[in-house]
Amino acid sequence: MGIEDTVKNLQVQRVLNIARRMIRDKKYRNYIIRRLTEETQRAVKPPTSEALTQADRDFLSTLKIGFVGGCEISFIKEFLEANGATCYHTFDHNEPSNPFLAFNDEKGGLYSFNPSIVVVSDVQDIRNCIFDIQHGTANFSRQDEQLQQAKERILSGIRLARKKLSASYIVMNYPLVIRPAHGRFDYKHLGTAYSLREFLGRLDLLYYEMAKQEDDLYLLSIDEAFLSSGVGSQIRESDADGIYEHLTRAGAVTVARSLIDHLKVLTGYGRRIKCAVVDLDNTLWDGILRDDGIEGINLHSNRLKVLELLTKRGIILAISSKNDSTLVPLVDEILGDSAKLFAVKKINWNDKAQNLQEIASELNIGIDSLAFFDDNPYERDQIKTFLPDVLVLPDTEILHALNRIEFEPVGKLSEESAKRAMMYAQQAQRESAEKAFFDKESFLKSCDMRLWMREAKPENLGRVTELILRTNQLNATAVRYRKEEIIDFHKSDDYKIYVVNLDDKYGEYGLIGLALVRKEKRQWVLEVLTFSCRAMGKTVEQTFLTYLMREAKKSGATTLVGKYRKTDRNEAVERIFVDAGFEKVPGEDEIIYWHYDFGKKGVPEYPDWFEVKT
Repeated sequence: MGIEDTVKNLQVQRVLNIARRMIRDKKYRNYIIRRLTEETQRAVKPPTSEALTQADRDFLSTLKIGFVGGCEISFIKEFLEANGATCYHTFDHNEPSNPFLAFNDEKGGLYSFNPSIVVVSDVQDIRNCIFDIQHGTANFSRQDEQLQQAKERILSGIRLARKKLSASYIVMNYPLVIRPAHGRFDYKHLGTAYSLREFLGRLDLLYYEMAKQEDDLYLLSIDEAFLSSGVGSQIRESDADGIYEHLTRAGAVTVARSLIDHLKVLTGYGRRIKCAVVDLDNTLWDGILRDDGIEGINLHSNRLKVLELLTKRGIILAISSKNDSTLVPLVDEILGDSAKLFAVKKINWNDKAQNLQEIASELNIGIDSLAFFDDNPYERDQIKTFLPDVLVLPDTEILHALNRIEFEPVGKLSEESAKRAMMYAQQAQRESAEKAFFDKESFLKSCDMRLWMREAKPENLGRVTELILRTNQLNATAVRYRKEEIIDFHKSDDYKIYVVNLDDKYGEYGLIGLALVRKEKRQWVLEVLTFSCRAMGKTVEQTFLTYLMREAKKSGATTLVGKYRKTDRNEAVERIFVDAGFEKVPGEDEIIYWHYDFGKKGVPEYPDWFEVKT
């Protein structure tokens, strides 16, 4: 079978696959219907030609331009056609978007069209590489292979086309507003793979190398096109020489704002969203489920994908929708595998303010850790009025959440971050099981809990930093340390960092507590004592303090001292010290010291509902 037959078979197979999926997959069918509606509306309102001069339109009328690629080129082609150019787009004729296959299709319309210019896009294949990066499944070896394959697809295809066409070729690079799933410092978090910017940068370098090698090959940089439309006011033209260019005051403000955003992320300044709460009707989908039924709604799959990417940052997802509770099974059916991403679902007729308060309570996080997305201005205004600490956003802002500072990950993304949604689902199982017990101790014994307490290892320091920066409720001093400072403490002979991990029969809690200890001869001082809210209610905190007493005793110390600085969020820490038998000693500068003299009192025993490992 030759290339020609292979291409034809691929086209037939593609049509059959689409047809089968249309029949079997309701969500896909609704998506296709929505896209067809959008295309119809776009056809009714053709592209404008007002932006170009008559001279430009006259110039375009002399050109025959071929486009090889997918739908990413459609609007460009339509604009050029509206302004006089004669164009042929392989996508319009159900021909391959892959450059190598398109140029191998000898009976395709491109060759009979005989263009003088061919614009090539490899977006449809590169998008798979971007998907891998965003979902954390990429690795250096595979990415290097993908880059080489991209080069071969284009060069091999163009070399074939040269045998039939006397044309110049322009390769368009990948159009993407950078919205890294792993945060603006994804190059730090993706230790075994290129980040978005790194991969696209390498791809651009590859295109430039190809253009240098081939006389008739050029690069169309989307980034340069975007910059040229607005960068003029950012650069002082009187100094600009193409080598060194000075910022104007406006340009300096633009750069300074970006720097400020970087610094906010680095220092953990400002609010951080821990849970994104979304409405359903006309937010996650177009339509009203109870009126239109499954067949009548169109799922916003792009918004759902963005929400899924937020979970990679450790952000929990929840639903608050005014609907009949009997519709929950239908909601799960619509969301499919994505239904399990939502740790809490409030689908009822309660006020959404009440729902949001319950969500915060069930997740044991502050109300100011919630973001609420809703299409209805009335619902948004109600939340702003009754719960002013909630970040309230319209449904259209879901797409932009990945670029908002409030949704940035704090510190290095850890294993616990990516698993947070699953951990909260496990917590829901625990809470349901606890209802069958008459007393707390019996329930705790039934959980088969295992507690690991030890000195922190270098690989734990990312999670240690995250806990220090993110935690408010169970943070004894609310002091924030950057990763570099934590590393210095870890190396110091005067300090020790201890961590605690927990799991039970329902699943893993992960690393949920830490202490930064300053060692003195007769006492150990807890400069930092922090626990995840998932630790609450299990006596993990008191057990960890007992472990620290045992470690201090080994060094010859007789007293463990806890530092406490009261905030509007951390009153629960005082209860931890009281329950553990510590005595309060007033300090200076708003610091209260809690002492436990185990030289006199002795060291408490561990609770018998923990299997303790040290």
